[in-house]
Amino acid sequence: MVTYPKHGLRMAELWLDAPIAKPEGCDLLLLYQYRAVPAEAVGSPFSTLVLDLEVSEEALLQGLNRETKYQVRRAPTKATVECIHEPLASDEVCHRFHAFYNEFAAAKGLAGLALPPLLARARGATLHFSRAVLGGATVVWHVHVVTQDRAALLYSASQFRNLDDGDARANVGRANRLLHWSDILAFKAQGKKVYDFGGWYTGTEDESLLRINQFKQGFGGTRTQQVNAALALSWRGWLYLQLRQHFSQGQRKAIRQKLLGLVGR
Repeated sequence: MVTYPKHGLRMAELWLDAPIAKPEGCDLLLLYQYRAVPAEAVGSPFSTLVLDLEVSEEALLQGLNRETKYQVRRAPTKATVECIHEPLASDEVCHRFHAFYNEFAAAKGLAGLALPPLLARARGATLHFSRAVLGGATVVWHVHVVTQDRAALLYSASQFRNLDDGDARANVGRANRLLHWSDILAFKAQGKKVYDFGGWYTGTEDESLLRINQFKQGFGGTRTQQVNAALALSWRGWLYLQLRQHFSQGQRKAIRQKLLGLVGR
């Protein structure tokens, strides 16, 4: 179990059907990617794509579609790609990934990544970092949440959006595919039973997310439904969940600021 401060609360989180425990001193228990959650939890559906890692490596390879198989096989010959796995990540590795990811997010217009939860997860031995190195430079990072039986992709970031050269962009794309394949084989070797691609876009309008679906589907797998949920452990946690359910993000921020002002008097 990992705990960290956020929004003025003490958060605890569990992943991937880990046994549920309610830690003392925390306001909220966050349950990510569970097949079932307690009735009193506030949950929302989460669709994802999973691979069965208990089949043979050959069966996994045959599950790749034609384009993915071609790119995975071509990556080592077209460009020298080294896949590096760091299952026990140090704070220094977290800081390097954090800087890389936030540069990637800024280029895509996404929100940056908060450092405290990342450090807490790494120190709790729940994260597996991997990266693809091309020409001596790290061009792709992957971060997975891991339990005894499962591994789920949490973050993926690459630098090809900053490249103007078409060949260089193609090489980074191949490196990304090769790193995914390397991740899958590494988790299989560790005895994991399931690999989870960390989400599946169920809409039809966002072209970028549909392309991500297509990329993931190139590795095979089966779509499945899970749940993300939150369980209040204190009156502060209960109030936070009420605010989140009934007010917009801007309204919640204004209410929190007002409450903090009242408490400070």
